[in-house]
Amino acid sequence: MIGHDNTSDSKKSLKKPFRRTGPLDAYIYKDRANEPDVEEIHENIFVSIPEPLSVLPKVISNFTHLEEPKEKILHIFTDGACPNNGRKSANAAWGCLLVSDEGYVILDRLSGAIPLSESQTNQRAELTALLRGLELAEKQFGRLNDVKKVQIWSDSEYSINCASVWGPKWKARGWKKQGGDIQHLDLIRVLVEKTLALGFKIEYRWLKGHKGGESQHAFPWMFNHQVDALANSALRVNFNY
Repeated sequence: MIGHDNTSDSKKSLKKPFRRTGPLDAYIYKDRANEPDVEEIHENIFVSIPEPLSVLPKVISNFTHLEEPKEKILHIFTDGACPNNGRKSANAAWGCLLVSDEGYVILDRLSGAIPLSESQTNQRAELTALLRGLELAEKQFGRLNDVKKVQIWSDSEYSINCASVWGPKWKARGWKKQGGDIQHLDLIRVLVEKTLALGFKIEYRWLKGHKGGESQHAFPWMFNHQVDALANSALRVNFNY
């Protein structure tokens, strides 16, 4: 369900505006900030999941009202690393963090190097990180818990577009695009299928990575820094072809 946020100005701080780049089930978000490089969005749209019909009215002090349980959200931060990108000595790896919405506690860490049988590029690292994040999200929904939504954060617009904007269009055209072959199609196919299958259970959120100053200590950039360090820690040591 797509709803429009018509709340008063006093609640603007609670809004999470985004820019939509395609008519699909997954969207790219940009958080509002007082930074000159972040575009200000005036129209606020949010994705909501209808509450189950099993929610019953609760009686308190002779007044009956419908109690709406708080939607449980988890966050997954993904990032790729590739020193010497574009060179023969390129070395690629990925990382992802699972973070709780309450207290922002890290629940899980995953990372790994891109296999030597695959191209060692930054794009490959970012796509792999996003795919591992989607797989981690699937596991959360598969468990017996009350997780309703997972927000997947990435500083790679390329990988998010491949999963949710360009990818579904390529799929509709038989995995073809104008201008040549689709690079990293083996990863993009799986990303698109999983993205479409999860639908409104996930939200893609883009953030400008590697912020300095006070931003690096605030959500969400604090975890962008940590997942960047995690991906770099997975790089092969003394790597040589």
